[in-house]
Amino acid sequence: MSKNIILYDQFCYLCKQSKKIINTLDWFNVFEWQSLQSYQEKNDLSVEEKQELAGEIHLRKKTGETLTGFYAVRFVLLRCVLTFWLGALAYIPKADLIGNPIYRWVAKNRYRLFKNKCEDGTCRIH
Repeated sequence: MSKNIILYDQFCYLCKQSKKIINTLDWFNVFEWQSLQSYQEKNDLSVEEKQELAGEIHLRKKTGETLTGFYAVRFVLLRCVLTFWLGALAYIPKADLIGNPIYRWVAKNRYRLFKNKCEDGTCRIH
């Protein structure tokens, strides 16, 4: 694997906007995007694994390690020139005590926040 792979929901407004923004900021072209839908077609996943993938961002590092949620976001922020400072702040010890609840709140409420922009309610997390 030559790039870090970000898995995203191709139907979710927040996911699509995040992809658009990060692609603009990824000056060194270190990220590759793959939709959850195509990933699920190519891999035999359990129902639980599919729900987990739909619940938060997943990033597969070049090393094979997987980061999720807040940890994936801070990894991305640190590797984009314009957001490097924000990513560095997210690596301060105990930053996850604030970052995780914020990430989880946005992920849980993305349908409510973006319901007018989501297609067929795909932003809803059950």
